Amino acid sequence: MNNKPLATLTDEQKILIEQLATDKVNSMNSDQYLCDRIDEKVLEMEEHIQAYFHERFHFHMKKHEQK
Repeated sequence: MNNKPLATLTDEQKILIEQLATDKVNSMNSDQYLCDRIDEKVLEMEEHIQAYFHERFHFHMKKHEQK
């Protein structure tokens, strides 16, 4: 990491960085973030394992919708 002092950042840059950092933390705590990570993992699986995942996912979605 670069260890330049924070004093070299403008107030505008600090505000932008603060907003980006906050947005990233909030995104990491969202359902969409979690779903995206799961999708990435599923895409890395072998085809027959992906098929089984999708089968089970659809089963649980139907079960959830019936509640």
